[in-house]
Amino acid sequence: MRILKNFTIRSVMLWVLGLFCLLLCGVGFYSVNALNAMSAGNSLDRQLVAQMTTLSRGNDQYFRFITRLYRVVDVREKGSAPSVESVNAAQSALDGMIQRLNEFKSQSASSLNTKLSRSVIERWEVLLNKGILPQMRFAQQADLTAYYRQANGVTPALSRDFGAEIEKFNKATGIALEKTRIDVDRGIYFTKAVLMFGGVVGVLILIFTDRYLVIILVRPLKRIRRQFTSIAEGDLTQPIEDFGRNCVGKLVPLLRTMQQSLGQAVGTIRTASDSIYHDARSISSGNLDLSSRTEQQAAALEETAASMEQLTATVKFNAENARQASELADTASVTASKGGQLVQNVVVTMEGIAGSAHKIADITNVINSIAFQTNILALNAAVEAARAGEQGRGFAVVASEVRNLAQRSANAAKEIGSLIADSVSRVDNGNRLVNDAGVVMEEMLTAVSAVTDIMKQIAAASEEQSKGIGQVGQAVNEMDEVTQQNASLVSEMASATNALEQQTVNLTQSVARFQLNNDEKTLLTANIPPQGRDNSVSNAASKTGRTPDEWVSF
Repeated sequence: MRILKNFTIRSVMLWVLGLFCLLLCGVGFYSVNALNAMSAGNSLDRQLVAQMTTLSRGNDQYFRFITRLYRVVDVREKGSAPSVESVNAAQSALDGMIQRLNEFKSQSASSLNTKLSRSVIERWEVLLNKGILPQMRFAQQADLTAYYRQANGVTPALSRDFGAEIEKFNKATGIALEKTRIDVDRGIYFTKAVLMFGGVVGVLILIFTDRYLVIILVRPLKRIRRQFTSIAEGDLTQPIEDFGRNCVGKLVPLLRTMQQSLGQAVGTIRTASDSIYHDARSISSGNLDLSSRTEQQAAALEETAASMEQLTATVKFNAENARQASELADTASVTASKGGQLVQNVVVTMEGIAGSAHKIADITNVINSIAFQTNILALNAAVEAARAGEQGRGFAVVASEVRNLAQRSANAAKEIGSLIADSVSRVDNGNRLVNDAGVVMEEMLTAVSAVTDIMKQIAAASEEQSKGIGQVGQAVNEMDEVTQQNASLVSEMASATNALEQQTVNLTQSVARFQLNNDEKTLLTANIPPQGRDNSVSNAASKTGRTPDEWVSF
């Protein structure tokens, strides 16, 4: 049966049906021949029986004729005339005998033993022509002497010869009938044996076909059905046995390929979902860190804005003092000529103030540039936060740049504070020198005019400084608003990351029901992120009250 696994079911069934048809044709052909033989034997039996019956009837008519003719002769011998009925009866028996002779002749045309049949016919005709007919004629002529001579001498001898031929014919016919019956019985026996053999072989073919279909078709289909059931239940570890190269066996490679492809797909999905889950957790953790830093940056920008307001007020105050110093220089022009040397010192001091003011202007430009770049980087951070497709790497880079720019802004602000303090100190020193030189201002009238011009320039420069610092403060306020928006976006991104993480967990749990080869067979339910993680992201605008040095460490 194993070798049949490599043959198609169609070819095997064709062989089985062909063998069954050959068996049926063989049994049918033999049965037809046997039936033909039995039919021929029956025909021969009927013919022989018919001949024997005809002979028996002919012989019976002969004895009837002899008896009836004797009665007619006996009546004549007594001197009476025989009745017509008795004469007709004798003639009827004679006619019957002649009729049976003709029947026997017709039956002997296709007889089994024509020679013996001809001998019987000859003896019958001799008996009829030389014995019976002359005896009938003598009786009709009332020639009793001739009658008795014929009846007692000629006819009995002819009758004995005829009887002997009948005996031979009946004996040969009996032998032929017995042989025919033996042949018929033998044919019936062999026909029964052939039919029984055909029935047994047919049953064996039926059993073979049933076993073949069960082993080659039914059982493999049950295994395939169990395999599909295992796949439907998520078990992809069950091996698939080969069933040969028949119709069902050709399904096994396809089913194995399907199972392997499904296993690879499930494994890929599981690996991808696990990777996405861990990446989502990393993004969520980065969002938490970014949210915290954004809060710190927002607080630092608020404090920077406050510091810039104070710096603006100080610069305005310096500008007012410069204007007042210019007025004092005008009033002291009568004594400026006497304080030439002191005015010269004032000039040197004021030049230092002017240099500091120029430095302040340069630093202010740097702060403006930093503010502009910070604004651009903040916009890039917003774009990166919206994209967030590369696990927040771009956003981390932007955040780092924002931190560096913030540090530069802080350093510049510190330097501005130092320069402003230096300017105030120099202005105070200049005022003292001017007071000391008041007694000699008349001698420096020409120099005071120049000092007045310088003070006007200082006042104008201080005004410009005030405007520039105001713009810096406005930019810082805008940066603070952008930072607040960044904090909101970070909160939304944290919520989206939590949702993505939860969906990844759901996807992992969905594919974890499939069992793969060499699989840990564990559900990836560990480290499920807690709900409400985005609640840790608060509004940066509500975080205030930090010390002035906290934003510098950002």
